[in-house]
Amino acid sequence: MQNRKPVQVRIAVGLFYLSLALSLVKPFIELGPTLRPPVSLVLTVSIAALVTVFLIEFISIGRNWARIAYLVLTLLSLPFTVYALARGLTGSYIGTGSVIVQLLLHAVGLYLLFATSGKRWFAPRR
Repeated sequence: MQNRKPVQVRIAVGLFYLSLALSLVKPFIELGPTLRPPVSLVLTVSIAALVTVFLIEFISIGRNWARIAYLVLTLLSLPFTVYALARGLTGSYIGTGSVIVQLLLHAVGLYLLFATSGKRWFAPRR
């Protein structure tokens, strides 16, 4: 790996963390100050957040497998996300807006990792 992390990678990592933050606060905003999310939701979101942080950190240090895993998980979640948006299952306008913003953040971040000069940073060194 090169010593200097490319700007594209730094921006992508920031976008992924911003998306994660949105996904963590969304249930609390939608439920309001008096209701609490069910324990199962909190547990599921916590595990997903830990896996996401794990992948983002390894992307940040230049691990190609983490970049590919993040892409694959994003692509696997896409049909479910589109279905939820189409069926109005996101809960509210805030939920829908949050999901759309997260999709855009992921798209831009993945573009920066795969289609710009940021991708060269992940190439194996010979």
